[in-house]
This record gives sequence, structure tokens and C-alpha cells, in this order.
Amino acid sequence: MKRTSFRKIMLIALSTLSFYFYGFEPLATKELLLAYLENDLELQNLTLEARKAELSLEYSKVSNGFDLKLNSGNIVLTLSEDGTKIKANPSLQLSIPQASGLSLSAETTFSQIAQTGQGSGADGAVLSDTSLSAQLDLVSTNSLSRKLALLKAQRTLTQARRNLQKGALEAENDFYTQLKALLSSIKTLIKAEQSLYSDTIDFEAVKATGYSEKSSTYRLAQMKVLSDKHSVESSLRDLINDYVIFYKKCGYDISLSPSQNYMELIPQDIESVESVNVLDFERDNYSKIEAAVWTNQINSMERKLNSNFSLSAGAGYTFDNTSTNSDSIDTQLTAAYGGLSVSAGLAIPVNAAANTSASPALTMAFSLSPSTFKKNSLQKKEAALTEEQELLDIQTAQTDYETYILLAAQELESMLWEKESAEENYEMYSKLAAELEGWYKQGIISESEYMSAKTNAAMYQVEILMNMLDLIIFNDEVQANFVINE
Repeated sequence: MKRTSFRKIMLIALSTLSFYFYGFEPLATKELLLAYLENDLELQNLTLEARKAELSLEYSKVSNGFDLKLNSGNIVLTLSEDGTKIKANPSLQLSIPQASGLSLSAETTFSQIAQTGQGSGADGAVLSDTSLSAQLDLVSTNSLSRKLALLKAQRTLTQARRNLQKGALEAENDFYTQLKALLSSIKTLIKAEQSLYSDTIDFEAVKATGYSEKSSTYRLAQMKVLSDKHSVESSLRDLINDYVIFYKKCGYDISLSPSQNYMELIPQDIESVESVNVLDFERDNYSKIEAAVWTNQINSMERKLNSNFSLSAGAGYTFDNTSTNSDSIDTQLTAAYGGLSVSAGLAIPVNAAANTSASPALTMAFSLSPSTFKKNSLQKKEAALTEEQELLDIQTAQTDYETYILLAAQELESMLWEKESAEENYEMYSKLAAELEGWYKQGIISESEYMSAKTNAAMYQVEILMNMLDLIIFNDEVQANFVINE
């Protein structure tokens, strides 16, 4: 069967969802389904969740991508009798995480003096301690951390879309389940009519035998017929009430008369579908297996973030470096292992021979946290146990898949057998009803005998429709147990 895609369903806008029927004619099943989905609040919520996930992914891309920052620094304005002095420390920082954590920066000290007295100096701007630098990760988990953040955001969006698809299948499943419940109510009504016709035949036999109206046999047979009539009326009222509620969930207000012919309520447009083959779906796409495997993969990446060693290098050029009393070429190396961190920097003067006051400057720093080594060791052991659990979860999901395959095959086999049996019985009782109709018109049999055969045919007709719904529901449930790769 060619199924209506969820995207198409969600784009269909019904002109109105509220009518009041005085002369009731059942709507097409597909039209009711579309209306039911339109009115499903959970489906609307899942749609909003998918939109939010799309925005979160865009936010993550911006947060973990190219970044530019301009900073004016502290601006100091000094007022005195000698003049006005302005000093600032502007800087520019450029970060490119996808290029091995490359970062570029420029910084300077800007001074502007406007003299008001009779001094020897002149007004002008002065730049000092101007520096250009570049930083690059040689050994670092920053790149992996960025990749991990993007993968999680993409997974959130993928899961939101899958939830929406699954929600649509579940809503469709619920619709057909409720429709099947209505057919079950019709079947209950038919059984009540069968009892009525059967007991009516027995009552007519009692009357034909000549029993007195005051006899217990006559009165008992009569009471059965009266009780059956009450059951038929009660079943019809329940059916009408269930139909009103069902249509209300689809967004329609309807009114049904107590004299409603229940045969008119039986849908005649339920599509016959072929059963899906559960083996056509990839085992790795079984939702429980896919989720367990993804969890293990993403957690394995996170465990790699707990690396004990990192190394980064930087280089730059500083104009008028006050530490060297000249322009300088700057280098820096930073390493960390466990709880130990060491960094060293060297500023090499430029044209030191022409500037006797220039001298190189060496900076060093280190830190040590002994407890960090112990904590890292414990975290490593805990991570190993967690990974074992994740692998067990994958095995459990695979076992669950094997069990599901067997149960699905058994369920399908049972449904197909029931469908074949119902079709055979319907064909048999339809032929019998056609024959008895002629006999009834000829006066050979009573109306009750003819109606008994006719209701038997109607009951199996309903069973066939219920089997068709069972197959639709089965297909939806199978699809809901597997993920769709995008």
C-alpha cells in the first residue's frame, strides 16, 4: 500500500474541523486519520522539539567555529595642569578551532598626550608593547572536544526528528486501534443480535408447540427474547457513544440517532496492505541496538578527552618590549601531564648589537597537584568499568532483537491465519445468507432464521476489517522499532 508520508500529512491544512451532522454519513477513513493527526497535541509538541533541536545545532556550530573578538581594554583619562593624557590597551583575538586550535592575537598600549603648558614636549600618539602572537595545539583534546560537541548537537536533532517520525506512527497506530475498538463494539452488537435471532427462533418453536402463555417454558423463552432486545439496544447506545467520542478526537462534532443503522457505521474504505518483512530491516537499525552502539561510541570519545598529556606552542613579535628594552621575537611552550604543568617562554631581542641595553628575557612557570594523579587513575578504572557495561548493553539489545524477530514472525503468522479463516467463513455465510433470503421470500423459513445467517456474515465481514487494521497496526509497530538513517 502506498502510505501517506508524515511530511505530507503535516502540510495538509483542513479547512475546518468542526461540523454538526444531523444526517450522519461516515467520513472517509483517510480523512479522519488526517484530522486525528492534526489534533494530536503530542505530535505538535514533538514538531516544536525538532525545531528547537535545529536551533541548538546552529548554536553549537557558531559556538565551536570561527570566533573574532575586539577589546578596547581599560581606557584611562588623566587630567592635569600639564595636559590631558589618554591611555588604552586595545587587542584583537582570532580563534579558528578547526585548524588545530589555532589562535591569533594582537595587542598594544596606546598613549595620547595633549599638552596645555609651556613644556618642551610635543603633542602626539605613542604605541608601546605592541605584540603579535600565534598559538597552536600540538597535542590536545580541544579538537576532539569541539567535534564531540557538534556530534551531540547533531544527535539531538536526529533524535528529535526520529521521535517525530515515531510519534506520527504511534498516533496513526492509536487511530487505527480506536477504530478497531469501534469495530469490536459492532461485533458485540452483532453477537447480541445473533442471540436475539436464535432465542426468537426457539421462542417461535415454543409457540408452535402449543405451550400456554402462562407456562414456565413459554415465559422463559419470552424473557430471553426480551433480554436479548435490551442487550441489542444497550450495545447500540454504547456504540453510538463510542463513535461520537471517536469523531470528537478527530475534531468533529456529530450527532447519531438511536435508530442509527449500525451497518452504515462500518467503514468500507479501509485499505488492504501487505505485511512488512521484519527481516528487510537492518539489524543495526533496530532502535535499541542503534542507541546502545551510539552511546558507546560517543562515550568512548568523551573518555579520550581525559588524556593526561597536552602540549601547545606559541610564537609572536613584540614592538618595544619593555622586558627586553627592544623589539623582540617571543616563543612559548606549555606542557601538562596529570597534575604537573610546566610552561616556558623566551623573548629574544631584535638588533641587540645596536642596542646595548637590550637583553633576552626568560619566563618559566610550573604547578603540581599530587592528588590529580590519583584521581586520574581512579577515573581511568571507572571508565573501563563503564565501557564494559556499555558493551553488555549492546549484547542485551542484540538479544532483544533476536527475540523480537521471533515474536513478530509468530504474531504475523497468527494474524494471517485469522484473516484467512475470517475470509473463508464470510464467503460461506454470505452464500448461505443469499440462499436463505430466497427461501425466506418463498415463506419456507422465518425471518429470524434468515437474519441469523445474515448477521453471521456481517460478523465475519467485521472480523475481516479488524484483521486488516491489525496488519496496518503491525506494520506501524515494526517500523517504529527501527530507525531511519538520514
